[in-house]
Amino acid sequence: MQVYRELPVITNQARRRPAELVGIVSVTEEWTVARHRARAEEITAPETTFVLDAGTGMYLNAILLDLPLAPKVSPRLRQQAQEATEGEPNPRKAARAKELELAGAGDRGSIWEGDLRYDTAIVYLRPETHALDAAIEERSTTITLNGLQEAERLKAMVAAGERISPQVMESVGVRELYWHLSGALSLQEAQDLISTRTRRLARRQMRWFDKLARTLEGRARISVLNSPNQDDLHRMHDIIGV
Repeated sequence: MQVYRELPVITNQARRRPAELVGIVSVTEEWTVARHRARAEEITAPETTFVLDAGTGMYLNAILLDLPLAPKVSPRLRQQAQEATEGEPNPRKAARAKELELAGAGDRGSIWEGDLRYDTAIVYLRPETHALDAAIEERSTTITLNGLQEAERLKAMVAAGERISPQVMESVGVRELYWHLSGALSLQEAQDLISTRTRRLARRQMRWFDKLARTLEGRARISVLNSPNQDDLHRMHDIIGV
């Protein structure tokens, strides 16, 4: 979500060093894994050292591994998939699988397969739960206190008839603050929901990166650093690549 230039606070774009793929498109655009990889290739082609801030696990896999990407699915197929998988234990996952099946890409292979596209070294700073949760609580407070102006701007854009990307409207921070501005949540309730959703997302991503480290063992140079210190998270975020 850090690609969206109108959301520097909500998506935590502040850096003490330059970073690519941050604040580069409007919230009216849809950002996809395919666009992410293509933009990363444009950046990396002429460079020997670069900082992408590459996003969630799926986006990182797409950059690192030579894997086939899913085709863009039309709104009509997406609606059909959602209707066909209503009532499934994991409706989002089931709907996505159905989308690919309807688009003729159901057998495209695993997102964990494929050769490495670069000579790769990974430094994985894996925080302990208490340090991660403390950082999340701090970030949730910052988003709530300082991100309202960004949510108000989105609300004004919608009122003016502009179409905001659905992935933006459903993202952590945007959805909760938008609900607050609409009168559905108090500010404290919005902050609590932001914190809860971020913790869930963080745990999913840690499981993903754990699997990525195991998958690439023997093919990439991997260092896993288990850190009990919340400050390490901030230092890695701010200065890696300087």
